[in-house]
This record gives sequence, structure tokens and C-alpha cells, in this order.
Amino acid sequence: MSKASISVVLTHFNKGPLLQRTIESLQPDLPELLEIIVADDASTDPNWESYSKQLQQQFPKVKIIYNTDNKGPANRLNQGADAAQGDYLFFMDADDVLAPNRLKQIVEQMQAEKCDLFYGNKVKIHNLVNIQQYPQMDTQSIERPLTYMIQHNIMEMCVMCSKQVWQTAKGCNLKLFIQDESLALELGVVAQKLLFTETATVFVILDEEETKTKRGNNRLSQNLNQQHHDMFFTIYDFVNEHNLDQTQQNLLKNKALSTYWKSLKVRDQKSLKEFFYYVLAKRNPEKWWASRAEELRSYFSQLDHVRRPN
Repeated sequence: MSKASISVVLTHFNKGPLLQRTIESLQPDLPELLEIIVADDASTDPNWESYSKQLQQQFPKVKIIYNTDNKGPANRLNQGADAAQGDYLFFMDADDVLAPNRLKQIVEQMQAEKCDLFYGNKVKIHNLVNIQQYPQMDTQSIERPLTYMIQHNIMEMCVMCSKQVWQTAKGCNLKLFIQDESLALELGVVAQKLLFTETATVFVILDEEETKTKRGNNRLSQNLNQQHHDMFFTIYDFVNEHNLDQTQQNLLKNKALSTYWKSLKVRDQKSLKEFFYYVLAKRNPEKWWASRAEELRSYFSQLDHVRRPN
């Protein structure tokens, strides 16, 4: 088995010292790790420039891409991945922590199973010590990656793919701000074989004080309008641009129609009529998508408090 090189891609916006913790969890001295690319999305932290230079001095494998405009993680993930030189690309959030020795384990098992795509489990913990509890991964390989990923809602930012898969997929939908769903679908539709683990692999550290002072209150996860907008248009564009089988289409259309109902509930616009449509759509997503897709597209296009990069 040949030794493969790995490029890690992190999208960054005002993460501050949390970024260093993430980089350290990647074990920067690992021989297989070629580079850690940080695509910064025009951070507004006044200390970022000096801090980023310190990171590059401390960790020679760190390469920072500076930008002057804020376009969101989907665009920056594409930018970082397009610059990557490794045989495999690994993506995770820039304020999370990777389990020890995972990069090497993932690549070795991908090569052993002849998989070109990997997705791992992202879990929330309160104590960093807990990451030591999962020294090995239990994995399974899946022959139909896209169908499996849609059925199991796999889209966490704990993903590795071969460089060839990335180049074929051409990345996330650049019309979107949030990358998760778009990345999963675009990689899944071109991948030949998926390696998946439910073993905890990437960790979100839940520290109340840290969340307030370092992660900030303007997190994308708090903007449900943005999440629902990007989820819908990810599916709307993906279904229109790819030749999917009927099972894949119905799964995605069902999810998009459900996203509309969730958005109505969040915005306190639900009604008995819309609930009736929602129930019928779950039974026959193909029919209801054909009759309502453009109406829903108009609805999501007009949502407020939503970032639209282009």
C-alpha cells in the first residue's frame, strides 16, 4: 500500500485561539499530512493578521488564504480545496477537534477498502479528555454512496475524499452560503464507494464560556432562515443538474418539501392547509414537487436575514 499525502482544508472566520486547538488535533508532524490550508473568509478580528502569522511560524505546514470579501464557508471550502496538493482532502470545521491518529487511520482504511469518499461521526462533548475514548474506528463500506448518504442524512463536516473525486465533483454550489449539504451531495454523486463510521471522530467542544467569548453569538447554526434557504436550494439545484434515479429524486424532494414546512413553523406561518400539503407530499413527493417546486423556490428566494453570495 503506497503512502498517500493528505491536505486538510479548514474554512475560517473569527475563530481565534480555537483554530490553534484544531490544528494541534490534526497532529501537524504526521508524515502523511502534507499541508493544512486555512481559507479565511475576511475575518474582522483585529488580532487575526498577527495571530495568523504566528500560526504559520509555529506550524510550517499551515497555509493561509487571505480574502477581503466575506462569501461564506461554501465558497471558501471550494477555494481551499482547489489549492490543495494532497492525494486526499480532509474537511472539518476550524473550531472542532479531531480524534488522535484519525487522519492516518482514515486514509489507510480508504485505501484498504478501495473507497474514494469517507464520512465520519461528529459528536458533542464537554471534556476534551473524552476524545481519547475512541482509539479505533469501526467502519463499513457502501457501494451506492449517494443513496446511502441521503437516506441517513450524512453531511457532517468530517469528510475525506480522493483528489480525483474532488476534481470531478467541482465543489459546493457557489450560490449558497452554507456548505454542508451541498458538499455531501456533490461528492456523493461522483464517488464510487463510501467508507463510513459511526465511531466518534470529530468533536464539538461544548463549553458555555468558550461558546460565548470565542465562538461568538453570530453563528450560522443559529440562523434557521439561512439553513432552510440553503438546504432547499442545494436540493433544488442538485435535482435539476444531475441525472438521478427515482429513489434518489424522491428522497431529496421529500427532504426539500419537509424543509419548507420546517421554515413555516420557525416563522410562525404554518396553517392547516400547509400541514395537509405537507402530509400529502410525504406520501407522494414526486407529484407534489412537480406542482409546488416553483412556488417554494419563490418563497425561499424572498426569505429575509439570508446571505446570498452572488
